[in-house]
Order: sequence, then structure tokens, then C-alpha cells
Amino acid sequence: MGKDNNQQSSKKEFVQRLISALIVAPFVLLCFVSYSSLVGLVATIVMIGASELFFTVIKKHGMSLVVMYTAVVTLYPVLYGVAFRDNPMELLATLYITGNVVTLSKVKDKEAITEAHFAYATALIYVSFLLSFFLPIYDLYGAAIALLTLTLSWAYDSFAYAFGVSTGGKHKLHSYYSPNKSWEGLFGGIFGTFLYILLYQNLANLFFNANMKFSLPFTIFLSIVTGIFDTFGDLFESSIKRHYGVKHLGNLMPGHGGILDRIDGLLFITPIMYIILQIFY
Repeated sequence: MGKDNNQQSSKKEFVQRLISALIVAPFVLLCFVSYSSLVGLVATIVMIGASELFFTVIKKHGMSLVVMYTAVVTLYPVLYGVAFRDNPMELLATLYITGNVVTLSKVKDKEAITEAHFAYATALIYVSFLLSFFLPIYDLYGAAIALLTLTLSWAYDSFAYAFGVSTGGKHKLHSYYSPNKSWEGLFGGIFGTFLYILLYQNLANLFFNANMKFSLPFTIFLSIVTGIFDTFGDLFESSIKRHYGVKHLGNLMPGHGGILDRIDGLLFITPIMYIILQIFY
């Protein structure tokens, strides 16, 4: 009986994930038609994702702090995208200091101020800074590779979930922070990602003249890196959720939770993809 209930729950969650993806994906994909629309997309996701984190961690300190933090964190992709492409570190430092000034002016509890500092720094770096690597990827390597970066995470997550569920996921990867992660899902996700990259490259070159030239060794390497860092991104977010005793950081997307629950792996993959492209491509 318990096994049947688990299977029904998994099927229901899969249907919810599919419906959410079909609703959200077309809008997201359309934002890759131009650099300016991508800046808007990244800023919007940062705003929603950061607010989810702040609602979970510091809502008890007052909504005004949540609003101010969210506004400052959202400034990073906007200012970086339009005016600070050559000075990202200066911008990051300025916004980090700005957020700490806000913290010192709003939080008057020495027991709570460390948590507020943690929440702001995590949102600024983990959400805003890391996701903003989409902008130089798009700027330097084009829309096709930027879109591949996004869909790599989708592909890996989908294949890992499918392989994990279909095999029963008996060999747990990290049961302490993410009990549903399994080695079967990891290896299945890497294999599926490898097939996806091959398919994506051929279709992008055929229909959009993308001129992508990934060698077979590079494709294998990229698939493995995607699996590893997507998993670490998920575990990082899971560690925060376990600390605060929540299943999801939001509920915007049925079957996924919130925005951060959907992009946790992507936040680690995006800067790693940029580094790999800078070194090897």
C-alpha cells in the first residue's frame, strides 16, 4: 500500500512539474531573443528568488527589510547588464556594502543581525551574482549557447528525476540534506544530458545556423560537469531548507515549489559554464 501511494504521489508530482514547465517555458524562451529582454528576465527571476529566500529567513524581522533587500539585490543584474559590464566586481562590492548599511540601520538585535547578514550575502551572491553570468554568456557566445546553459539544467533535472524514480533510487547520494537524490539519478541524468547536448547542437546548427562545434570529449565533459554542479546547487539550497524546516522556499510553481527550488542547480551551472567556455571554447 505504501509503495502504491508513493508511486501515485510521484506520478502526480510529475504531472504538476510538466504542466508548470509547459506554462513557464515558452515565456522564458522568448526572453532569449535579445540581450535587453534577457536582462529583464534575469532581474525578474532574481527579484522573485531573492524574495523567497528573504521570506523564509528574515520575514520575522519585518517586511520593510525584505523589500529593501530585494530591491538592492535586484539592482545587480540590471546595472551590470546596462552599465557595468566591465566592472562587475566594483558593482558587487558597492551593493554588498549598501546591503550591510541597510542591515545596520534596520536590525537592532545583536542575536538576529548575523542571520540578516547571511540572508543578504547569500541572496546577493548565490542568486543575483551567479545567475547574472547568463549575461556575459549571451554577450560573448550568443543566444544559442546561453539557451543551452539554461536547458542543460532542465535536461539534467528531468533525466535524473526519471531515472531515479524508474529505478527506485536505492543508492542514496546524500540522504542527510536531500533524501530523494540517488546515484542512479545522477548517472542517468548525466547520460541523458549527454544525449540532449548532441540533439540540441544538431538542431541549433540546422535550424538557426548557430555554428556550435562541441567535440565529443567536450560534450562528455560538459555532461559530467552539469551533473556534478547541478547536484551541488540542489544540495546547497536543500541545506538551507532543512535548517529552516521547510520543504520548499516558495509555491509559485506547482510540483517544483518556488523559483529557487526550480533554479537551484542552474545557479551553480551558469558560472561554471562561463568558466568552461572561457577556458576551452
